[in-house]
Amino acid sequence: MTIKAQISGIVIILVALGVMLFQRPLGSDTLNRIQILEDTDEYVVVQAGDQAGRLYKEFAFDFNEPVFTDWFHDRGWNAMTLLSPAKQSVEEYAILGQSIINGDGDFVDNSVMPFQGAARFEAFAPIGGMVTSKADLQNTGMWFVDGDELWFRASFFLEQGVPYSLVDFEDNSVRQSPGIRIVIDDNRFIGVELKSGRKPRLGQTDYEIPIGRWFTLTLFVKLDDSAGTVRIWQDDQLIINDKMKTLPNSASLLNSFEIGITATDMAAVLLLDDVMLSHNPF
Repeated sequence: MTIKAQISGIVIILVALGVMLFQRPLGSDTLNRIQILEDTDEYVVVQAGDQAGRLYKEFAFDFNEPVFTDWFHDRGWNAMTLLSPAKQSVEEYAILGQSIINGDGDFVDNSVMPFQGAARFEAFAPIGGMVTSKADLQNTGMWFVDGDELWFRASFFLEQGVPYSLVDFEDNSVRQSPGIRIVIDDNRFIGVELKSGRKPRLGQTDYEIPIGRWFTLTLFVKLDDSAGTVRIWQDDQLIINDKMKTLPNSASLLNSFEIGITATDMAAVLLLDDVMLSHNPF
């Protein structure tokens, strides 16, 4: 299975044993095509067709493992995106990313590397007709559906440039992977945007993100396809507390999230640490 297949509109299910991945084309009624076999506080066992596997409700990663390839395992990361000037097509960056994960390739321009107990993401500026550049890590084995609470926290350090988005929670069963994400506007103010339809967005103009020092973002989302709650804290200061459409539709499954430089129109370097994602507050 390639990263290209993940992007092209399929549900990814992390199977309990090893790092096998399961794929099945699904439409907008994703949840209607998945049978839930077991639902626990930690995970949901689902079946589609003749295959079954676990999708998890919690994720945590601190980047303390110094060897990059050790980050990729059944409860860690399982994919990477390196859309860059040197690798502009899906096929090119998919092949490169997978070869690096396998330990037999190396970065060309955009990169994700260990750095002093954290992760360092570097993305070169887009060129020519490129819309964006990306350097991020992904986990495609999560379970967040209509009515769930989504809690997220991570620490960031902007070393160079200001990316447009830092973390995306996505439904990989739908074309273009719609979902909710944390974004930064041109004035360095954090906001939240739903990548679906008219792209509803919540923003604020009171707290700029800092450059050159660590800061923590905490996000709470009540998932709802009409009026969900969104709260976001920057260094424990509540900066957004409002309602908006937070899920593409009632049958959406946010089974994937990507983090790092998930989109940028300029050269950027970002450090990341202490990633946490859960159905429950921390």
